[in-house]
Amino acid sequence: MKKKKNPFHKIFILTAVFLFLTPLSSQAQSDSEPSSLPLTKETILFQEIPSVYGASKYEQKMTEAPSSVSIVTAAEIKKYGYRTLADILRSIRGFFVTYDRNYSYVGVRGFNRPGDYNSRVLLLIDGHRLNDNIYDSSYVGTEFILDVDLIDRVEIIRGPSSSIYGANAFFSVINVITKRGRNLKGAEVAGEAGTFETYKGRLSYGNKFRNGFEMLVSG
Repeated sequence: MKKKKNPFHKIFILTAVFLFLTPLSSQAQSDSEPSSLPLTKETILFQEIPSVYGASKYEQKMTEAPSSVSIVTAAEIKKYGYRTLADILRSIRGFFVTYDRNYSYVGVRGFNRPGDYNSRVLLLIDGHRLNDNIYDSSYVGTEFILDVDLIDRVEIIRGPSSSIYGANAFFSVINVITKRGRNLKGAEVAGEAGTFETYKGRLSYGNKFRNGFEMLVSG
């Protein structure tokens, strides 16, 4: 007796073949798109290495600097909501900040002598010394002269650099690099309000003109 064929037999075979080939086609499509590739060790290894100025008083790669260097960029300042330079330094390995309701004091690797107004830390703005000439103190809290929104990056160079900068560069050198006119490209207004009737405002203008002249004014 001739055996009758099952009508669903061919449908089952076609469905199985379709399900087997679908992952292969989707995998081939994903391999052709470089944007969907995961971040590997190779991409991290060959990405651009940031440059630092404060370590040797000239631009060089962090891997070539003769110090342990940390860099905090403007994107990180915006991402984590840092409002003062002291907030930025709190996020750095080996640094801590204390506050006595008047000034902020920077400690490095557990050293923070009471009454020492940050005289063992050298503070620079674009490579220019900011420590005062009386107590050699550096101001990093709300008394800091620059708004954090005008900071392009902060270079923290650990270790003594007295041979380059003098006695203040005993624990570390903090070099604040400011933004340029090309970063603003116009006017910018900012304001803050806090408890205890605390208010703060800022008006800035920056631009780079066709003749090459570049300026940034803020108050």
